[in-house]
Amino acid sequence: MNRFYPYVLITTVIGLILFNMSIPGYVSAFGEKERTIRYYAQTSLDSQYISEMRVTKAVIKAIKNGEWVEISHPVPPTDVYIKLDNDKKYAIDHQMNIYDLKENKAILELPDKVVHQLTKDMKKLYSIHYGDLITWNEANSALPRYSSFTVLDLDTGRTFEVQRRAGSYHADVQPLTNEDTKIMKEIYRGTWSWDRRAILILTQDHKYAASMHGMPHGKGALQNGFPGHFCIHFQDSITHKSRKMDHAHSIMIKKAAGEWLDHTEKLSPAEIVDATVLSIHQHDWFILASVLDDKNRVLLKEKIKFLEEIDLVKRLSDLPADRDYDTKLYYPITVKLYIHRDTTGTESRQVTFQLYRGSIEEPWTVDLDNLMQQL
Repeated sequence: MNRFYPYVLITTVIGLILFNMSIPGYVSAFGEKERTIRYYAQTSLDSQYISEMRVTKAVIKAIKNGEWVEISHPVPPTDVYIKLDNDKKYAIDHQMNIYDLKENKAILELPDKVVHQLTKDMKKLYSIHYGDLITWNEANSALPRYSSFTVLDLDTGRTFEVQRRAGSYHADVQPLTNEDTKIMKEIYRGTWSWDRRAILILTQDHKYAASMHGMPHGKGALQNGFPGHFCIHFQDSITHKSRKMDHAHSIMIKKAAGEWLDHTEKLSPAEIVDATVLSIHQHDWFILASVLDDKNRVLLKEKIKFLEEIDLVKRLSDLPADRDYDTKLYYPITVKLYIHRDTTGTESRQVTFQLYRGSIEEPWTVDLDNLMQQL
C-alpha cells in the first residue's frame, strides 16, 4: 500500500465533513440546523436592534432533554432569546429559566453546569449588545467638544452621526448633516419630542450607554436642517433646571447598559410611579412589564390597546421624598397627571397609584387594573 494513502484518505474524509458543514441547512447531531441555533439579544421581540451569538452545545442539549413543565404565568420580561429553527423560539429570564414562547411551558431547573454556561454566555452576549455604563465625568473626557460620533437607537436599530458642541452637565449635540437630521426625526416618528430614548454612543474603540431626547432647542451652528441642538445624558448627568439627574434619562441609560431588568428589584414606590408614567407615555411595554407582577402582566397583554390610545401622559405634581415605605407592604401615591388622547382631548386629574409587594424582600409593583380605571 502506498504510504501516503492513509493520509489522503483521512484528508478526504475531513474535507467532506467540512464541505457538508458549509452547506446551508447543515444538520448537527442535535437534529437542528447548526447555523440557525443562535442567541438573540433585543429589548423586545419588536426591537430592530438585534445582536446574536452561537448557542453552546450544553444549552442546546438542556433544551432538548430538559424537564418541561406547564406554567400559568406569562413569560417574564427578558432581552435574551434562543432560536432553534424558523418557528421555535425560547426566552431566557435573569433567573436562568427557559421558556417556550409558543406553549405555556418552561424549564425551571437546570443542571449547575448549564446554569454556569448560560450565565457566561449571557454576559458575553450583553457585552456585544449593550453599552458600557460610564459617568458624565468619564463621558465628558471621552467625547470632547467638537468630537463626532455615532448614535444608535436601541429600539429601532437606526444610526446617525452627531457632533458634540457644548454642555457642562450633559452633552449638547447636533446631527452632522441634513441626512442625519432626517434619520433622527424618523426615529421620533416624524415629530420632534422630549421623549427619552435608550441609545448607544459608538466611537472607534468604544460603545457607551446613554439617553437622548429629540427636541431641538437653543443654538445650533451646523448647516444640517436641525434648528438648535439636543441633549445626550450619561450616568450622573443632570438637567439645567433641576440640577438633578432626570429619572426618565436614568431609566433609558440603564436600558442601554443592559442593567434595567436587574435594577427593577431595587426601585422605590416613587420610582415605580415614574417608570409607569414614562412607559405609558412612550408606549414602552418592555419598561412597563418589568415593573409589574405576573397578574398585572396578564392584564397588560389583554388591555394594551387601551393604553396605546393614550397619546401623552405627564406627571404634574411632585413625588413624595420621604422613605417611610421601608417596612410597608402597601403604599399609595397620589399625583396629578396631564393626559391626552387624540380621540377625546386633554385633561388633568388626580390619580392614585396603588403600590404593593408580597413581602419586605420582594420588589414593589403597581396595581395596573386600579390605575387603568382612573385613566
